[in-house]
Amino acid sequence: MSTDLDDPPVEAPAAHRVSLALLGTFLGLGLLTVALVGLLRERMVLNWAEGHRDAREIVAQRGLDYLMDERPIAVPQFFAVAAVLFVTVAALVVVLTMFYAHGHHWARVCLTVLLVMTAVATGSGMRVDPPTTFLLLSYLAIALIVALLVAMWHPSTSEHLRATRSRVDRGAV
Repeated sequence: MSTDLDDPPVEAPAAHRVSLALLGTFLGLGLLTVALVGLLRERMVLNWAEGHRDAREIVAQRGLDYLMDERPIAVPQFFAVAAVLFVTVAALVVVLTMFYAHGHHWARVCLTVLLVMTAVATGSGMRVDPPTTFLLLSYLAIALIVALLVAMWHPSTSEHLRATRSRVDRGAV
């Protein structure tokens, strides 16, 4: 005689598997962005200097190398900030993704809040006229977040999370 405890685990639907793959892509895009911040450091500083009167005057009079090497005024450390932010967010995403992958609805809610906050921050960053490379990456990130949210909240994903929770409640997992 078969019992609920003998039920095999339900295979995750395509939307759930796609959302997990997109979460990995999201992390990859973040890593690419951090790498480009490091590689395009001079362009980032020049772009920043164009929006700040004192920095713009120093670049016009003495050059970008002087501003970056001598630092007569505080120059933002874009790479350090981007790297720390990425490591922090990536660690949170990885931990939440592990719970979400195993059927925990609360992790989906937490990931949703994190992704929406990331989209808002990305949109805010787009308003300060970043270099074209970062503007394109920002549009890509927002599109990726929208796709992620659609997959995460797809009805088949919701049903899978409910079924997994039910199996856990019955002691089958």
